Amino acid sequence: MNGVEDGARDSADMAAGFARLEGYLMANAHVSAARTAAEGLADRMPWLTAAERAELVRLSTADRIQASREHFEAVARRARELEAQYAARYRDLRRRVLCRGIACLAACVALCTTTVILAACR
Repeated sequence: MNGVEDGARDSADMAAGFARLEGYLMANAHVSAARTAAEGLADRMPWLTAAERAELVRLSTADRIQASREHFEAVARRARELEAQYAARYRDLRRRVLCRGIACLAACVALCTTTVILAACR
């Protein structure tokens, strides 16, 4: 291998590492936001005991994280569906352009051949 390939691999590895780090930080921020919202809900119920409050915060946080996970999975699933649709459409368009290009080339060859034959007959 050469330095260019090694540099490209390092760059890809670094990008993947940054993507994982970004995902980790986003997940932690989301959990923190869910916990803050759950604590806000519990604060509106001053009659709860400490154990009840802690259980409400835990359950509310878990529910919000689960709902978000389901939403993110649905978005990811739809993104994969769209990617497959766009890839199929791109392949179809690429094939059509290639076929039309070949047809134009064949027409040009036929026209040139006809012109040469007619010129030779005169």
